[in-house]
Amino acid sequence: MALDRILALRRPLAHLRAQSAAWAWLLTLGSATAYLACFAGAAFADVVWIRVACSLALGPLIALLFRIAHDAGHGSHLPNARHARIICRLSQFPSYHPYSIWLLLHNGRHHAFTNLRDRDYIWIPLSKAEYDSLPWIERALERTYRTMPGLGLYYLYAVWWRKMAMPTRAFLQKDKREYGVDRATVLAFFLVQLAVLAIGADGLGEYALRVVLAIVLPFFVFNWLVGFASFLNHTHPDVPWFARRDEWSFYTGQVNCTVHMSVPGWMVFFLTDVGLHGAHHIDPRIPIWGLDQAEPLIVAGAAPDIVLEQWSLRRHREIMRRCKLYDYDTHRWLDFAGCPTGPEILAAEWRATSRETALAWSRQTPQHEAAE
Repeated sequence: MALDRILALRRPLAHLRAQSAAWAWLLTLGSATAYLACFAGAAFADVVWIRVACSLALGPLIALLFRIAHDAGHGSHLPNARHARIICRLSQFPSYHPYSIWLLLHNGRHHAFTNLRDRDYIWIPLSKAEYDSLPWIERALERTYRTMPGLGLYYLYAVWWRKMAMPTRAFLQKDKREYGVDRATVLAFFLVQLAVLAIGADGLGEYALRVVLAIVLPFFVFNWLVGFASFLNHTHPDVPWFARRDEWSFYTGQVNCTVHMSVPGWMVFFLTDVGLHGAHHIDPRIPIWGLDQAEPLIVAGAAPDIVLEQWSLRRHREIMRRCKLYDYDTHRWLDFAGCPTGPEILAAEWRATSRETALAWSRQTPQHEAAE
């Protein structure tokens, strides 16, 4: 039933899945060229302000390449599957994401089991008991993650380092040769970058400055951008999380557990799908550049079940203040003291079941009994 409801939402969107191959190649090659030019500018330009400008531009360019890789991984960037795989691998090099591990976690877990803890892998809220059982340093980290500056630290350490770069075998649940090969390939790309930066360097200080401007600073900016977007995409006082599979459904995960957020145009430019991620979850085959056309159709078809939000800095801070820990039994968000910050969240499937049960009862119960 849940899958049928998703398919019904997708049918009016089928015409948005087609993307011009010429546009896709132009975007890919243009973004890659811009990245390489800014990398060279940050490392080798003679003028200081040019180096700094190129360094600051690299973070959003890495995010753009990551977005291209994301669409290619969903099969929505290019119609040719082999070309899409190649583009996905290459476009993830600047963000140091191993292709096969990212594909497993993003497509196989995040999209398949959105907001189902122990299956999803990003921004999973702790329960009060779990938080209290942590060592003090990990509690401090958890508090830091759910602050504006900590968004980047979360993605850098909790996601990229622990789940992409250095995942445990138990976390991956599989031991495929391609995981090791892709990690080694990403490492090789990083070592090539370091070797290129050493060309003509006038001492260790100049080499260190090149590494900071061309690699370190852009990578931190990228992690903050992705941390910012991923937090808002699935964290909201009206968005539930689930610990039990029997409470969760695919429909609830894709429709009720993603946020449809209206954001300023400049945020979409830097963060791509932060305001359109809900549309992406309902139909991942639509490329990012078609999601703005899909959004009104989705809102019209699923308005009672989706979470709509208007972004503002004040509202963003309010969401972060209210969404610290989660009570998986009563389905309420908590603060770090364990106090509820909002009412019980009724997921879409529960609301639908309640409506159907009430309707069935009203049909079977005589009017005078119903009145009593």
